[in-house]
Amino acid sequence: MERRGRTSERSLLLIIEDDANVRESLVDLLAARFDVLAAPDSDAGLELAREHRPDLILLDRFLPGGDGLAVLEMLQSEARTEAVPVIFLTGDADEATLERCLEMGAVDFIHKPASARELLARIDRALRQSEQQRRLQILAQTDGLTGLANFRALTIRLEEEFRRAQRYQYPLSVVIIDLDHLKAINDGMGHDVGNRAILALAAQLKNELRESDFAARFGGDEFVALLPHQTSMEAAIFAERIRTGLRAVGVQKSDGRPAPFGLSVSVGIADHTFEGPREDTESLMKAADAALYEAKREGRDRVVVFGRPTNAPSAQRH
Repeated sequence: MERRGRTSERSLLLIIEDDANVRESLVDLLAARFDVLAAPDSDAGLELAREHRPDLILLDRFLPGGDGLAVLEMLQSEARTEAVPVIFLTGDADEATLERCLEMGAVDFIHKPASARELLARIDRALRQSEQQRRLQILAQTDGLTGLANFRALTIRLEEEFRRAQRYQYPLSVVIIDLDHLKAINDGMGHDVGNRAILALAAQLKNELRESDFAARFGGDEFVALLPHQTSMEAAIFAERIRTGLRAVGVQKSDGRPAPFGLSVSVGIADHTFEGPREDTESLMKAADAALYEAKREGRDRVVVFGRPTNAPSAQRH
C-alpha cells in the first residue's frame, strides 16, 4: 500500500484497486492535486479507510477475495466511514450492475480506462457534493444563536458516547446546566439581553470543554455537556468552574450600560460507570434532570450530583 503525505488544504483520496499498473497510474495522476492513499485489496482498503477517513474513495468493482459492493456495504455500516463518498471503477458495462452500485449508495461510477479529464471532473463533482452535504448537516445540527450543537445532534452523540462507554467500560457523565431566571430577564429587560446572557453561558461552557467533550443547547435556557472518562464527582469540578466563572461575567443592556443583575446557573449531574451502570441514555438523562430539579428546589445557583446529599462539598454554594 502507498501513502502520500497529507496537507491541510488538500482532499485525501483512497484508491482500492487490485491491478498494480492501474493503481500506480491513478496515484501518479491524482497526487498532483490530492493527497493519495492506495491499497491492493479490500482488507487493506478498509483498514486505511477506518484509520484515515478519506474525503473520497475510488473503489474497484471487482477485487480479489471480495466484491466491491461488499466493501461499500462495510464502509456504510461503520460510523467513521459511512459518509465517505465512493466512486466505483469498473470495466463492466452492464447497466444492471451499474444501477446496483448507485442503489447501494455509490455517488458515481467510472468506466476503465477513463481519460484523465473525465476522472478529475467526476472526482471534483463528488467532492463538491460531499462538502455541500456536510455543511447542510452541520447547519441542521447547530443551534443558531450559540453555535453549539442542537437537540438533534445531542441525541445522536449521546447514543454514540453511551455505546462507547459501555463497550470500553469507562465512565461517562451528563451535565445539565440551566441558566437561572432567564424568563425574568426576558420579561424585564427584553430578549436581546436574555440572548446576551445565553451567549455568556455558552462562552463559559466552551472555555471549559476538553477536546473529547461535547456540548449542546438543549432548550431555551438549558445546556447539556457530555464528559467521557469523567465520573460525576469529576464532572462536578467542571460544573463549579462554569458556575463560579459565570458569576463574574457582566451583561450589557440594549443601551450599552451594565445590566443590574448577575448571572447564575443551576446544574444537575449524573454518570454511567462500570460500578454504577445506567440501563440506557434515557435513564442517564433522567438522573441528571432529577439532580437539576433538586438544585433548583434548594435555591438555584448550585451544583447537585445525583444520589449525593446536596450539602456535599461539590454541591455547596461558593
